[in-house]
Amino acid sequence: MTHRADDPVTLQRTTAAQSRLWEYYLHEDTMIMQRGNLFLVAQSLQLVAFTAILSAGRAAGTPVTGSGLVTARVIGSFGVAMAAIWLYVGHRQIRYTDNLRRRLVEKVPDYAETQAAVRMRGPRAALFIAYGIPLLAGLLWSLLLAVG
Repeated sequence: MTHRADDPVTLQRTTAAQSRLWEYYLHEDTMIMQRGNLFLVAQSLQLVAFTAILSAGRAAGTPVTGSGLVTARVIGSFGVAMAAIWLYVGHRQIRYTDNLRRRLVEKVPDYAETQAAVRMRGPRAALFIAYGIPLLAGLLWSLLLAVG
């Protein structure tokens, strides 16, 4: 049995599908921010541990050597690895939300109109969160490992 586009059942199904698509998009957009916060907190804690180990040795007036230096380098290496994971996760999340955004523009006229009206030139903030911050974190860890 085929329903016409203006049939109440068809309209209800279309509205429900658009609503689900919007919910998916909101969820995934929120996940970008939440994962970014999680990685940022983890990186911050690693940075505190790294600097505390190096500062403890230098405060005593001696260079950090032996197990302290090894521990600091292990923490720094984990920092680089976590920054790479953060970049990978962010990349996958951005690709997924971009796909959802394209579907929203196709399926939800209100969303397409709003996007056209408010779209600003330049990259979206989510791109900085997904790519820029992890790249900076990786650079920071690399520099700290080279200097420390």
